[in-house]
Amino acid sequence: MESLSDAQMMLAAAITFGLAVGCQVLAPILRLPALVLLLPAGFLYGVIAPELRADAILGEAFPVIVNLVVAVILFHGGTELNQSPLARHEHSVVRRLVWFGWPITAIVASVSAYYLLGVSLQIAVMLGAIVVVSGPTVVTPILAFARPDKRVKGVLLWESNVLDPIGALFAVVIFQVIKATDEPSVFSATGLFLQGILVGVLCAALGVALIVFGGRLTRGNSQLGTQVIIGSVIVAAGLANYLEDDAGLLTALIMGFVAARIAMRRGESLAETGPFFNTVVALGIGVLFIAIASLVPVKAVAEVALQAIILSAVLILIVRPLVVYLATRRSDLSTRERIFIGWMNPRGIVAAATASSVGATLVALSVPTANRLLPAVFIIISVTVAVYGLTAAPLARLLGLSAVDDEPDRGDGAEGESQVGEEGLVHPSEDHDA
Repeated sequence: MESLSDAQMMLAAAITFGLAVGCQVLAPILRLPALVLLLPAGFLYGVIAPELRADAILGEAFPVIVNLVVAVILFHGGTELNQSPLARHEHSVVRRLVWFGWPITAIVASVSAYYLLGVSLQIAVMLGAIVVVSGPTVVTPILAFARPDKRVKGVLLWESNVLDPIGALFAVVIFQVIKATDEPSVFSATGLFLQGILVGVLCAALGVALIVFGGRLTRGNSQLGTQVIIGSVIVAAGLANYLEDDAGLLTALIMGFVAARIAMRRGESLAETGPFFNTVVALGIGVLFIAIASLVPVKAVAEVALQAIILSAVLILIVRPLVVYLATRRSDLSTRERIFIGWMNPRGIVAAATASSVGATLVALSVPTANRLLPAVFIIISVTVAVYGLTAAPLARLLGLSAVDDEPDRGDGAEGESQVGEEGLVHPSEDHDA
């Protein structure tokens, strides 16, 4: 591919950011989740101007930038977990959702992909590992639009935030096994997984220390305090990814949760770092969806479209209800709450980013049918986002689980302002509801 001129790069950046912001501005006017607009907009952008895609501009730096932006988004998701506290028995529900959902989804998706998509066994297992993840990049915006009650929202947020980095590590392990040998060792694969968790935890500890000590140095300067937080996430996640592929996602999530807990014990709040940080996260989500959706080749999508839609239906209508039934049957969740949770499992940026990065490598390694991985994952993401995004709010109202009856939350972060306090952490404003 020929290198782009400076003018072409500026045009590509303008289109990408313009589409990202435009979709998010238009969505509440149309009473739709922004994600429903972002994916088709990005795909059409790639069809109309493939030479101006983000990977053409950034080259080998593209997956690196994607990974770091996702880390910042996951950090924000980690801080929000403290705003959705769970009772002890609800924590057990989340654990079962993760540990039942992970293997069941991976196995059923792999088998379905093998027979429906006609892909090789390696690619089928890789796809099954990728579509395990859900994540706050899609769950949070959909829940903000649907506004279910606090209990249901808490369970879904915890599940998505915990499953995202664990699922990503699982996918990386499968990827490394496929690259290494045709007869992998279960022991070595387990070792790689545990090594990734250890690296993630250690780098998270470093990142939290940077936030705490850096916050003290800012002495109440709100701009510097926010820079310390974002900079600490990037430093810690970047180091973790250097030591172990995709360990930075786990690092970011743990950092967000732990740093917010430390702030709460001091009578402060880190879950809301002010309008600026919320804007960074929202813009990051929009730009990533546009950029990654534009990578999907039209021809490959056409080849796998029908089969991938059927696979999506299997995940939505069979796998998710089964997982939720097994995970919640001994809980005190009501039938209505179980139905809503069973109808909420969209795939998002982590799945897309993983598929785009490993897919290109597997194609280069001449793994059979590797070229079908990204298009199939893209279709699964699109179908799940569209189905859940369009039906979540009506279903919440039908089940009587809507927290409010007025128009959906636009996610503008206007509920309460925040200020960075003397330790560089964030104090809620006086009028914010504690």
